[in-house]
Amino acid sequence: MDQRNAIKMLGVRIDLVDSSSLSDVFEKWLCDGGAMRHVVTVNPEYIMEAQKNTPFQECLDASVLALADGVGLLYAAKYRYGHSLHRITGVDAALALANICARTGKSIYLLGAAQGVAQRAAQDLVRRYPSLHIAGVEQGPIVDSAKLDKEVCERIVKSRADALLVAFGSPAQDLWIRRHSSLLQGVKIAMGVGGTFDYLAGVVPRAPSFVRLLGLEWLYRLIRQPWRWRRIGTAVILFPLAVLFSKKGA
Repeated sequence: MDQRNAIKMLGVRIDLVDSSSLSDVFEKWLCDGGAMRHVVTVNPEYIMEAQKNTPFQECLDASVLALADGVGLLYAAKYRYGHSLHRITGVDAALALANICARTGKSIYLLGAAQGVAQRAAQDLVRRYPSLHIAGVEQGPIVDSAKLDKEVCERIVKSRADALLVAFGSPAQDLWIRRHSSLLQGVKIAMGVGGTFDYLAGVVPRAPSFVRLLGLEWLYRLIRQPWRWRRIGTAVILFPLAVLFSKKGA
C-alpha cells in the first residue's frame, strides 16, 4: 500500500488491511494513472514455499499489497506476533475487485484455470455484478513459452483491461505476473487468485460460511479433496511448527 502498515511472518510481509479499506484502495488504484499494482494473497503454503524458493520470496516482497489468506495466519499473528489480521481470501479479494470494477466502469480480464472454467467464472461475476465489463477470458499458456506468454500479454493489453486475475496456481501465477509486469501496459491491478475460478464456476464448492467462520475450511477441503493432504499438512502442521520455533520479530 502507499503508506505501508504491515508485519513480517517468517520473513514474509503481510499488510494490515481489512475488507472495507481494501475496496477503497482498489477504487483508488483503478482510477488513478499509476503503474500496475501486484496484489498477492498470502497463505501458510505461500510462506512455507518462500522459505525455500528465493524468486518467490522476492516476488512476494515486491508486491504492492499482501493480503492475509488463511486462518492460520490470523492465529499466528495474534498469539505469536501480537497483531490482529483480517482474513481476505482470494475469492473475497477477486469479488471485491470485480465489484469495484463494475461500480467504476472498469474492465477485468480472467486468465487461467482449466478449459472453460474461466468463461464460467466470468459468467458468474456478471451475474453478481451485471454492469461488470469482462475485457477477456482465456485458459492461458499451458506450456512454458516466452512466445506464448508475450502473445497473451499482447491480447490483455489490446483488450484495454484495467484489472487482471491470474489462476495458474501458486507460485506460478505470481511469478508470471512479476515476470511480465512490464508487458502489461494499462493494467492497473493484477492479482493471482489460485482456485478462485473453480469456486466461481461451481467446479469446486466453497465451504459453508459457518465452516469458514470456525476456521475449519482446511478440514472441509481435506474431506472433499483428500488428494490435497500434502498441501493441507503444510498449512496445518508444518507452518504452525515453523511459527512456534521462530523468533517473534522474524
